[in-house]
Amino acid sequence: MKFQNRWLAFLCLLGSFAVQPGCTKKKVEESKVSSTGSAEAPLKIFYHYRRSEEKSLDPVKSFDEASRQHIRSLFDTLLEYNYLKRPYELAPLLLTKMPEKQADGVTYLFTLKQGVKFHDHAVFPEGNGREMTADDVIFSLKRFADANANRLSYTLIQGLVVGMDEFRELSKKQPQGFDYAKHEISGLKKLDNYRFTITFTRDSPLNFYPLAFEGTSVVPKEAVAKYGDDFDKNPVGTGAFYLKSYSRRGTTVLAKNPNYHGTYPTEGAPGDKEAGLLEAAGKKLPFVDEIHLPLIEETQPAMLKFKKGEVAWVAIGRDDYIAMVDRVPTTDGTKKFKLKPEYEKYALYYVPSLATNFMRFGMKDPVVGKNKALRQAIAYAMSADGFIELMMNGRGNRSESIVPNEIAGSTRETGSTWYTQNIEMAKKKLAEAGYPDGKGLPALTVEYRSAIKDQRQQYEFMRNELAKANIKLEGNFQSFSNFLKKTDEGNYQIADAGWNADYPDAENFYSLFYSKNKAPGPNTSNFENAQFDAAYEKARHMMNGPERYKLFAEMDAILKEEVPMILISNHYVMGVLQPNVRNFKRNLLEEYPYKYVDLAR
Repeated sequence: MKFQNRWLAFLCLLGSFAVQPGCTKKKVEESKVSSTGSAEAPLKIFYHYRRSEEKSLDPVKSFDEASRQHIRSLFDTLLEYNYLKRPYELAPLLLTKMPEKQADGVTYLFTLKQGVKFHDHAVFPEGNGREMTADDVIFSLKRFADANANRLSYTLIQGLVVGMDEFRELSKKQPQGFDYAKHEISGLKKLDNYRFTITFTRDSPLNFYPLAFEGTSVVPKEAVAKYGDDFDKNPVGTGAFYLKSYSRRGTTVLAKNPNYHGTYPTEGAPGDKEAGLLEAAGKKLPFVDEIHLPLIEETQPAMLKFKKGEVAWVAIGRDDYIAMVDRVPTTDGTKKFKLKPEYEKYALYYVPSLATNFMRFGMKDPVVGKNKALRQAIAYAMSADGFIELMMNGRGNRSESIVPNEIAGSTRETGSTWYTQNIEMAKKKLAEAGYPDGKGLPALTVEYRSAIKDQRQQYEFMRNELAKANIKLEGNFQSFSNFLKKTDEGNYQIADAGWNADYPDAENFYSLFYSKNKAPGPNTSNFENAQFDAAYEKARHMMNGPERYKLFAEMDAILKEEVPMILISNHYVMGVLQPNVRNFKRNLLEEYPYKYVDLAR
């Protein structure tokens, strides 16, 4: 799921969670995070925070981590990832069961839960949320395919559903007043209020992933019709929480949906029961009454609030790691960590992410985009190992391919490698590029999504490394919205970037460089290579195995030669929880599982 240039994934995912079983067994310490409410009916308020302003609360207009933080709580999709099971496994959310394959092998029957209602809202008669039906699902999928509504994330479902691409092309011809009722998607068929079918173009392992992506969340058409472009400020869904108050620069409050249909999972992974993660099995969700989300962009204020008990969980930044965490020596090459004794009252969590952190090159730029030798020089000059040690306290592994190590098809299966720092080679390539000793090369501009301390430190690191090869950099620190606008349009030289898996398949990462996904699609580098495209198209719908991994290795080699990016790392998600937080297990495809969490009184 999600958005271009996800360096925010690193910043936010460090603050996500995977509870350490022993910590949840400790004596509960009351903190301010659960202390609000009257004695008769105390409210459970879960205080977290936002690291960046969201792009939109409208599911089809968002494709970024900051927006996802809200949307996953406000809306529901047909499918979701089981909260506890590993490896990640799709599960029904708005459905009674997983889709059923029909006789033709490409059509699936979907059966909706009955009695699922949209949030109570003024858009409905007497303000009472009405029941969600198959008509709402088909409307929402049409809206996801509508080029006038969805400019960012359609590539996730492109080519999968019969008739959907044709519907999208038709929508492009009618930028105003495109009437869904007059245009059908031939692969979507309503059978009755609770059953419909989807006919896919082929029986692909990718078919169901988009149905768990928040962009395909089910929305009521009357709310979209009433609010139009302002639907993002008036979101109405079936999610576990509704929007109680909203402030982009202040505190947004999500309140419990008393009519929510979901229940806590009854199955988990080995060890979950012993860790207490199944004690709430089968219970009605959500458990907390409100989620409070102030905007806290810098790491230090967030940690200070955490230590005062005013935030339930927080990322461990570079400086806080040194003060709070020790590395545990191992003999098997794994990385283990523990809190220093004075912080052991908190719960530490860490887990390898499903994200790759990198720097993008803008291939439209006349300086870097048209000069492969220059991009190779920069790749040789950059030290991923140094970045991991100095900027991440060793909490990560260097990336050898665009696919994270935790996803099948990574370097573990392909054997691919990336550049290691070699200053002499960098200087040689720089001369080959036409800039011997850097002469004649103007300072290159790197785009950053904010001006926070972490971003400035990352810039300083990169600037110093490239200076060793006589390559000068300038940093452009800007608001997140301005950063997204610039990168969505592909107008930059170098941009801070990253990608967190929308779904657990390597295809999701190679799609970032497929030419048909150019900006405003996820290929914001605007990279174009016919050989890469051919390998991508061949591998896209294959099942994992040696033949597919061979194609991945071919694509890795092309990316290494053409260098539309500089690979950096696969980081560890790490942070701390207050001792009264319950039901946390880090789910890397559900970064903000507010509906599952609870607070001990």
